[in-house]
Amino acid sequence: MPSERIFFMQGQLSKADVIKRLTQAVCAGESGLDAADVLAQVMKREEGISTTLDTGLSIPHARLEELEGFKAALAVLPQGVEEPAGPHLQIKAMFLFLSPAKQMFFQRHLQILSQLAEIFKPDFISSLAACHSAAEAAQKIAAEE
Repeated sequence: MPSERIFFMQGQLSKADVIKRLTQAVCAGESGLDAADVLAQVMKREEGISTTLDTGLSIPHARLEELEGFKAALAVLPQGVEEPAGPHLQIKAMFLFLSPAKQMFFQRHLQILSQLAEIFKPDFISSLAACHSAAEAAQKIAAEE
């Protein structure tokens, strides 16, 4: 993951705030991606079932017709963000993931979700929170892939 798509976020944020900021980051400079439309699709998916795991990782995602490749951004949340759908769940990392809706990408979509759940365990998320820069976090992630 490129360091320009990794964000350390502090302060009183809601899950929706973080999703919105990550969506804006992914859509910036991407022709054909409307941030408001993408956000609406991601939030609709989140209404169906929460994508927050008990490890502290949240993986909001959507499959979009207009995409030709995968897009992602990561928020590291050292203070944690409350998961509104689950009691006492704290989101410590959020990985926004967008994939093409075409059938040929679906298997890879599932593989990526599985890899994220495998890599982003509590100890790894804590090590990301201790990083001093997005570049350092990107190196840690690359070492795990």
